[in-house]
Amino acid sequence: MPFSLLTGKRADLNEYSHSVYIPELPFTMPQTNVSDGRSDSEDPKLSGTVLVTPSSAEASEDGLGSRDAGADRGAAELAKMGSKKALIAWMILCYSTGPTSSVAISYVTAAIQSLANLLGHVPGHPGKACAKRGVIKCVVKFGGQDIDYNSYLIYINAIGRALQGVGTILFSGIADFSYYRKYLMLGAIILYGTIALPFAGFKDQSYSALTALSVLFVGLNTVQGVYLVIESSYVPIFMRSVGWFREPARISGLETVSPDEDAKRTAKHVFTKGTRVSVLGLFAGNLGGLTGLLIGLVITYTRGSPLKTGYHNFLLAISISGSLTICFAILGGFLLPSIPGLKQPPGTNLALLPVKRWFRLLKSIRKYPEAFKLCIGWVLWYISFSNFISIISLLFREVSGLSSGDRLYTVYSFLNVIYACIGSLTWMFVFPYFNFPIKRWAYGFLSIQFLCVFWGTIGIANIPVGYKHTAEFWVQQAIYLASVSALRAINRVMFASMLPKGAEAQFFGLEVTLDLATGWINTLVQGVIQNRTHNLRFPLLPDLLVLLVSAGFYFWFDLAKGIEDAKKPLDEDDE
Repeated sequence: MPFSLLTGKRADLNEYSHSVYIPELPFTMPQTNVSDGRSDSEDPKLSGTVLVTPSSAEASEDGLGSRDAGADRGAAELAKMGSKKALIAWMILCYSTGPTSSVAISYVTAAIQSLANLLGHVPGHPGKACAKRGVIKCVVKFGGQDIDYNSYLIYINAIGRALQGVGTILFSGIADFSYYRKYLMLGAIILYGTIALPFAGFKDQSYSALTALSVLFVGLNTVQGVYLVIESSYVPIFMRSVGWFREPARISGLETVSPDEDAKRTAKHVFTKGTRVSVLGLFAGNLGGLTGLLIGLVITYTRGSPLKTGYHNFLLAISISGSLTICFAILGGFLLPSIPGLKQPPGTNLALLPVKRWFRLLKSIRKYPEAFKLCIGWVLWYISFSNFISIISLLFREVSGLSSGDRLYTVYSFLNVIYACIGSLTWMFVFPYFNFPIKRWAYGFLSIQFLCVFWGTIGIANIPVGYKHTAEFWVQQAIYLASVSALRAINRVMFASMLPKGAEAQFFGLEVTLDLATGWINTLVQGVIQNRTHNLRFPLLPDLLVLLVSAGFYFWFDLAKGIEDAKKPLDEDDE
């Protein structure tokens, strides 16, 4: 099985016709006769358009015949995804989620933490108000008993993550069919922004307001999983639309050096283009996040002292960000073309289809073992990352001071996204110039993240370091978030390269669902630990363990084999 075009050898493109449709390619490559595989090597600079049609088996499944009018219509629709308009539309949709997503992570949690602190009391002293800075021992009512006020927020987060998994299973199973992908994503994003609108109305300091904020926070978490999995499923679609041929030499770390430099340059360009799609999507989301956080920063610095306005500034910023999400989602949805998906199997109930597809997906572990290994490693890594970010943000507010440190916290939250943008963009520009396989980059970024989490655990001891001074947080966020953003882009590219065609949303849904099906367990454990210790550094211990286990899966999976496995159709022998 030659890895022809991407390892520098001439290809018989019929070999790839089962999995790739290539519209007008935006780069120069030798003309190739698709019907017999012959190439015109006399003029390697000759520009040409390559069209690879689906094989009969896949054409039957997808409803795209290779020689009828349906094929022409399907090909034209798929070709639209290779246009700049489609990429810009997708980036607008990625941008639209950023404002609400960033304030949900930073400001919703901060508002709930502040309100719980105001309503709580010192353990054993019901009439004594809680401290606002340092190591804070504070309990609040939850389920008929008193628990640590930070544990309250951690438990709410665990509930949201569990419900997010349920929603992801239901929607990712049908997103690959017909034209549902675009409209499911658009509807989820608009609903996401709508849930953020009421936050500004809950300004009273009462348990009813705390309950309302908690319910809305769970709602945001639940809907977020749906749009995330469908948004990520567009990455392999864009990669195919620009000529993704399944085996770039750089991505797999193969040592083959081709004498055909022209083909080698073409292969590198194809993979780099696909990588840019992943990074630009993340960048657009981060840019949207900066917009939401900038709104919060301006409001906090212009509406008087935080000691008087308190967390109300955060609530106003959340509602404004929700309205921005809705507006940009409508714009991006209008511009993004709809693409044909799989044809619904005859006699199949669409409501039961997700369950059947998930069972089939789990049966395919033996067919795509490398993709599943990376998926597990990615899931464990994300569990560690998301829980660490949640804990470190709460810890920063305790060290800098609740209310009194709100202005500083808005700057801290803003810089989080700035460093995330720098990390992914820097890796995107640097990667083509360094001759390192992509997995080595992943190893380096994992090492940086391990150091940052470990630094927090040493603060458990009675020593003056371990995130006990605000200066430590500024250093941590710079190196940690830059490496996280870059590794997130790497994960999406590596995983996308190992997916069979027609199951993109479902496989990306598998990653999100496994995270949400298991991530709440670690979050729950953190809540129990925090409730016992009243020290936010103790919950970092399970994070450190999870990160170590995830690193083992990154070392274990074989990317080159996974790319080869992805050429096998999902449906073959799976029924």
